[in-house]
Amino acid sequence: MALAKMCKARAAVHKSVLTEVTQKLQNLGCCQFASKSEGIKDGAVAQNIRTALKLIEERIADAKFVCRVLEPYEQNKAGGMAKMLGDMPEVSSKKFYAATTNEHKFANQVAWLRKKEKESTDLRSELAKLKAQVVQLSALEKIEYPLELFSAGTEEISGSIYAVPSNVSDALETALDERFDGMVEFKRYAGEDKESQLIFAVLCRRCDLEKLRETASEFSLTKIEIAREFTDTALVEKAKLEAKISILEKQDAKISEELSEKADEVLGFIRIASDFLAIRRDRALAILEGEPTENIYIWDLWIPRDRFKDVEAVFKEYEDTTDFAEIEPEEGETVPTLLKNPGWSNSLEPLTLMYGTPTYGAVDPTTVMAPFFFLFLGMCFGDAGYGLILSALFGYYLVRYKLSPTLRKFFIMLFVGMVCTVIFGAISGSFFGDAITAFGFMKPVVPLARKLQLLDPMNDPMTLLTISLILGFIQVIFGICLAFYMNWKNGEKFAAIADQGGWIIFLVGLVMVGLTMSGKLPASLALVSKLLATGGALLLFLTQGRDKPSIFGKAFSGLMSLYNVTGYLGDVLSYSRLLALGLGSAAVGLVINLLCNLIAPTHFVGVPLAIALFVFGHSFSIAVNLLGAFIHPLRLQYVEFFGKFYDANGMDFKPLRKETQFAKITD
Repeated sequence: MALAKMCKARAAVHKSVLTEVTQKLQNLGCCQFASKSEGIKDGAVAQNIRTALKLIEERIADAKFVCRVLEPYEQNKAGGMAKMLGDMPEVSSKKFYAATTNEHKFANQVAWLRKKEKESTDLRSELAKLKAQVVQLSALEKIEYPLELFSAGTEEISGSIYAVPSNVSDALETALDERFDGMVEFKRYAGEDKESQLIFAVLCRRCDLEKLRETASEFSLTKIEIAREFTDTALVEKAKLEAKISILEKQDAKISEELSEKADEVLGFIRIASDFLAIRRDRALAILEGEPTENIYIWDLWIPRDRFKDVEAVFKEYEDTTDFAEIEPEEGETVPTLLKNPGWSNSLEPLTLMYGTPTYGAVDPTTVMAPFFFLFLGMCFGDAGYGLILSALFGYYLVRYKLSPTLRKFFIMLFVGMVCTVIFGAISGSFFGDAITAFGFMKPVVPLARKLQLLDPMNDPMTLLTISLILGFIQVIFGICLAFYMNWKNGEKFAAIADQGGWIIFLVGLVMVGLTMSGKLPASLALVSKLLATGGALLLFLTQGRDKPSIFGKAFSGLMSLYNVTGYLGDVLSYSRLLALGLGSAAVGLVINLLCNLIAPTHFVGVPLAIALFVFGHSFSIAVNLLGAFIHPLRLQYVEFFGKFYDANGMDFKPLRKETQFAKITD
């Protein structure tokens, strides 16, 4: 449960080897650059680095643009599951760097794609405009007059086209006849909504245009604007537009075809280039964390103690142009935290970090919570059949896909948890609920299941409840013991004895009193139990108010501290959820099997329906119960266990390393 020991070093690097040294440190992946640059004036070296960084950021933006445009045209896409699980192609360092040194190729591909994207954008914009005009002309195609008469008109004649509500059309015709003395020509046509709207094409003398506008305003008519480029009838103009649209669509399809043909090749190159640029960006940002002068950079580095010699070896290669030495951390400085756990428990490190990073020098709870978490996960899921299916599934993912380190740990954790589920399911006699005894064809395995079964939670839940509470009490006491250990280690021995020791003695004594009174422990231990409980209570009474200034305050605080026993009681009772969740999955399985047995005898379709119900029902049960079986054991760790001892105010160790998004560098 120890954290990796960290040390601090200071390095001065001449500008002539700055890039080489930083690149080798990045290859090691074990140095965190402590920030020193805030408020420091940049020297010439820093200015050059910032200029290079700006160029890198611009190229990364270009790479993102290429990926955004070409990904819809990609042919050989990674499978959905592989993409979701972060499975990436592997690339050797030689191939990786060879593919990224051709800056001319990168620039040409970006320029070509920007040109094609602009052509496509312009084409689609024009297509959208033309299609909107076709829609407009479709509503006017019954008008036999040339549209030029309604847009430009002639020297003597002009006109307009209006959308007219059908309920005013008769009144409009009457008004046009009366006001223009017969010097007007108009026709009505059915509109898009034949019942509520009509189209009126009105031609009049140019000198009467103002009178036409007044009439249109009086009847609240909506004028349909006609583009001046339309000179022929709507039907003819529509045909022209459709021909033009066909040509533009072919041009757009040709561009899409070109993009599809080159998408895989360009994306393969650009993605690797993007990873390479990201590595260079991280390196430049790390350099800028240091203190710049005209010719050198001074860095403060955090390094795991067991990697110090590796880092020192890098600087020895450049001993004429660098200086490197270990230094002591400044007083009050926060040391970054690196988790270091054995292989069997480090799969739980992501869960620890979800809660918070351990403070450097304190306890890393990963290993100490691992046995409890895996056991509780197995108890909550509690079905051997479910465990077998999911352990096989998670095992397949681990073998089949090249997962990221964090995701691999997560799947290993679930795999181990499912193995524990299989074991507990066998002990409790749960295999897809009561499938072994519910279905006649399973009779041959019943004797074996009976031999493995040690518990029967459905018929004897109190035994499992007792086991759950015992495990809860053990973990709560263990958490207090860890707090005792940390206080003792930090030299606060009186606090360890008073704050944790008193509670350990008091709680153990109370439990022993209860067990002796119920006959679970020999009566000969009754006196010892009472002495422990009394001694623990007395110790708490005398010490818990020690910070109060008055004797009365000390006594009152000490007495009231004993009330906290209810909090510990509540913590232990929280572990009863292990019973509830275990019974829940078993009960759901039992109900599904019962329904299958009821359906199976039905004429003809009974057996197929029963099989379908069994598969669907247990699949649903797995999905629902897995979530609860993961969350509730995790809650027990976070609330009931971590709260006793865990100091999660640390700072993550974030070394400079090669972090890629699209490819894994294999060497």
